[in-house]
Amino acid sequence: MGVNRRNYYRILHVQPEAPDQVITASYRTMMSKLRLHPDLGGDTANAALINEAYAVLSDPARRAAYDLQQRRPKGAERSRSGEAAAAPARKPVVPPQCPFCRAGAPREIQANTRCHQCNSPLAPPPALPLKRNELFGRRTVPRMSRSDTVTLIAGWQTPARTAQLRDLSMTGVSVIADIKIEAQQVIRVIAPLFDILATVVSCRTDGRRVEVHASLLHAIFMRPKGVVVCVKT
Repeated sequence: MGVNRRNYYRILHVQPEAPDQVITASYRTMMSKLRLHPDLGGDTANAALINEAYAVLSDPARRAAYDLQQRRPKGAERSRSGEAAAAPARKPVVPPQCPFCRAGAPREIQANTRCHQCNSPLAPPPALPLKRNELFGRRTVPRMSRSDTVTLIAGWQTPARTAQLRDLSMTGVSVIADIKIEAQQVIRVIAPLFDILATVVSCRTDGRRVEVHASLLHAIFMRPKGVVVCVKT
């Protein structure tokens, strides 16, 4: 069976908005009923690609990061030496209004621009160069799991709450909270080293805690380099 190597959703034959249950069902159907698993006679390379797609799309944080990457412009040129060319400089996208409180945004967005009404960051997260020939399972952006306490504001003019940072990258954030938050809700997460706005991608609970995964919209990092946003490769 031929597989489209450019899009994880096409690999699993699901739509980008497909819920987790549909993604899992499609994966199991392909591997078992369609006999694409190598133990059932399937091609090893195709099965590896299907596994790679499922590993990303079944993980809410990795899926959010992948979705954000897919929405970015394609086509960064690679040098003949085999190293990835640096990502082109991005012009700050000027939002018509603050996505958190809906106040009008200024005409020019700088790296430290904040909303005049709610003080939320309005600058986009920094662009990062991509690396070539990454191994399966490696992310294309630095990501760190942390256990720091952060301030979570689930919506404009709602009380600030204490949450626990679980995961942070230039494209996504995960926190452990004490309330459920609807998908597509814009939240604000504040810590000593960063202040970010993010759109909730998923919110899950096991009855004891609530795990919120969100895709970054705007961010201000107090350190351009450091333990939060940079790791050694």
